[in-house]
Amino acid sequence: MPEKRDQEERTESATPRRREEARKRGQVARSMELTSAFMFLVGLVTIRLVFPSVFSQMMNISTRCWMFDSRSSLAQGLVSSIKHSALALAPLAMVMLASSLVVNYAQVGFLVSGEALTPKFERINPVKGISRLISKRTAVMLIQSLFKVAVVGYILYMTLKGERDKIISLSDMPIKMAVAQVTSIIFKMGMWAALFLFVLAAFDYAYQRWDYERSLRMTKQEFKEEMRHTEGDPLIKARIRSIQREVAARRMMQEVPKADVIITNPTALAVALKYDKEADSAPKICAKGARLIAERIKAIAREHHVPIIEDKPLARALYKLKLGREIPVVLYKAVAEILARVYRL
Repeated sequence: MPEKRDQEERTESATPRRREEARKRGQVARSMELTSAFMFLVGLVTIRLVFPSVFSQMMNISTRCWMFDSRSSLAQGLVSSIKHSALALAPLAMVMLASSLVVNYAQVGFLVSGEALTPKFERINPVKGISRLISKRTAVMLIQSLFKVAVVGYILYMTLKGERDKIISLSDMPIKMAVAQVTSIIFKMGMWAALFLFVLAAFDYAYQRWDYERSLRMTKQEFKEEMRHTEGDPLIKARIRSIQREVAARRMMQEVPKADVIITNPTALAVALKYDKEADSAPKICAKGARLIAERIKAIAREHHVPIIEDKPLARALYKLKLGREIPVVLYKAVAEILARVYRL
């Protein structure tokens, strides 16, 4: 029950850090069925293309193996036959190896992990071994294997049944024609089987992706710990933001005595404007605030004899602008009138 309850609580998607750690352990979403189906298809097509050449070479090797002269021995003939057989089958082996690398790279990318090969003693634990044997994954793999064997067997049976007349007539054909006929029948069966295996592999890959995402899911507590580890403690971050706001507010208040005028709303908002004719093309907002901060701005302005003028529409318009920004053109006239009044005072 605790294990089931823990699984039910895993509702949070995996973080990038958790995915990276799983990848380093070699835990990735990979379908062996897809790899097998792709290799089977590539190998089948390769054999179909190179079979005449390989068949001819193998016949020559077999003939050469049993024809010796007085200067050669049986061992030398066998060694020569093995060498020539390996050379004849080398292209097929290289193609199969390349196809395996391609399909695995397409699924998981470039990954080298030695952790999966590290011996772990819990793997030989009989209790855990039995639990793995009766797990959901094992049941799915068993059902999938039985289904695959049954369908492939049915495909082979139906193909052979459809080619029955050709099979019966093989005994009357020359050896080369018979071999070509058998090859055609085998290739036909293989293509139908490969098509089915690809369809099955697509479903298996989708299941592996789903099972992989499910295995990486986290509880809410694990998610909080992960975020705290990657982004820092939320309490510390909140404290840092609070200190930054205090520093910014203190710096802003230091600009209030340098302002030319304070425009208010009259009690809710306060915006301080400063205009340097030589450095600025338009007046700038050097401080602004609402409620308590507005009262603090006005108090500092009174202490330093900075004019305070009430203009509700203008105060609301200026309060929406960013701190330190020059006022827009649409407010030039209204601000110019207020600055003119201030300069006359």
